[in-house]
Amino acid sequence: MAVRQSVVKVYSCFADGMAGKLSEIEVSLNPGIPTFDVIGLCDSSIRESRGRIHAALISAGFSMPKGHITVSISPAYMRKSGSAFDLPIAIGILLASRQLPMPLNSRIYSEGELSLKGEIKGTPGSALRLKICAGEIFDMVIIPEEERTAAACAGLRGMTITHLTNLDNIFIYKEYVAEDFRDKRKDEETAVRSAEMIDYAVLKGQEKAARAILLAAAGRHNLMLLGSPGCGKSIAAKIISGILPPLDDDEWSDVFSVYEAAGLTDDRNTISRARPIRRVYPGLTVSKLLGGGRSMKPGELALSNHGVLFADEICEYSNDVIDALRVPLEEHLVRINRDGQTYSFPASCIFVGAGNPCRCGMLYEGRCKCTNDAKRRYARKLSGPFLDRIDIFCEMRSVGKEDLASIAVPEKERMSPMLQGRVAEAWERQKERYAVIGPYIFNGTVETDAPGELMRADDSVINAAVEAAGRSGMTARGFVRLLKVGRTVADLDGRSDMVTSDIAEAALFRDSLLINAYSRKERY
Repeated sequence: MAVRQSVVKVYSCFADGMAGKLSEIEVSLNPGIPTFDVIGLCDSSIRESRGRIHAALISAGFSMPKGHITVSISPAYMRKSGSAFDLPIAIGILLASRQLPMPLNSRIYSEGELSLKGEIKGTPGSALRLKICAGEIFDMVIIPEEERTAAACAGLRGMTITHLTNLDNIFIYKEYVAEDFRDKRKDEETAVRSAEMIDYAVLKGQEKAARAILLAAAGRHNLMLLGSPGCGKSIAAKIISGILPPLDDDEWSDVFSVYEAAGLTDDRNTISRARPIRRVYPGLTVSKLLGGGRSMKPGELALSNHGVLFADEICEYSNDVIDALRVPLEEHLVRINRDGQTYSFPASCIFVGAGNPCRCGMLYEGRCKCTNDAKRRYARKLSGPFLDRIDIFCEMRSVGKEDLASIAVPEKERMSPMLQGRVAEAWERQKERYAVIGPYIFNGTVETDAPGELMRADDSVINAAVEAAGRSGMTARGFVRLLKVGRTVADLDGRSDMVTSDIAEAALFRDSLLINAYSRKERY
């Protein structure tokens, strides 16, 4: 007499780089010698789940069914890793062995790691996985309590549990109650990391640099600050962070997903609307910058998505790191090829580079002790193609003695909140202007084959830009970036059409000879 096979299907998800992939977990229970096989191109962390599941079921008062258990995790042609499959496999075993009643025609989604005592834990990358779940239709969504914030990030409806014994209430007593985790976005207190932010008014005696910072924030432009030691370059990132508008729901969701995938949820374990600020220093490696590795973790560029990446002492970085920045700064995306597959990480950030103009740092002060050859060698560390991706250049000199006394006296009123409002208004103008292209497009990130028409620049403005580009020897890319910075000047002033004075101001910040013409010391 034939023995009927018992097969149950439960859904889960796994991360493929920064993308979630839906997975079908089929659990087959057949009479025979007790075995437990997991198939489907799974790594050791999944195969080791056999021991965790066995111990967890016993601890929770269930029994490990006798017979041959086969767990198939699809798609079988894609590599899968992580312990998030523990809970769905355990649910599949309990349903297949009739220890829990199977709801008729129900699609069940679940994920979570099991402890030996039956406790259910969250796992890294849950925000990416739950975003895929939120886009599907499931009758039951069962996730760990620790993944509440990730569920809010994904805009998910479901139920959280803390222990395997909670499954009795769901399946036997039919007490499944879906919760809308999106409400958490509104209820959670907004955390602003004020300790990392410095008010705009602190930058005394550096009017040009202060304007450059405001333009970079208002148009999402890449910024380069070069000047003598102690002139205020290193506080630029903290000042920018104070004038950037807070993250909206979609941006926060993107940021939290990246941090959670990188295993940095301790840095963002609440719904913080503060934009991420990442500071990097010489010694940074290409893999740390771009991300990757065996588990394809995001790097510093992805961690600064929707925020600021501040590279201090930029001239001291290795050539490989400088060259690796070129494509992400233009495409706002990191692409990594591995094993014949391309992985992508978001990198829509404001890049701020700061450094000395020469080895001694006193080139702009008229007290430089470097030889001309030393200046040129130092300048060559920043390649022309890299500099061509920078929108705004600004030199900084030591603060004059007339401004030194004001540094010790704090301002009575903070300027950053007021300027944050101006930046937010400029962003809204840009979003409205570029709505035909897509969401979250700004002057510094827009790509178009008709920049003059899109940015509302008439013939006089174009001619002024052509003359400015010709005087400075700009490339075609530099010319377009000149128009973009001029458009930001107009947006800050609330003008719908650009005027020639916008180009005149933008040209002050687009002179890349500032960096390369060390032999022309008389310019400074």
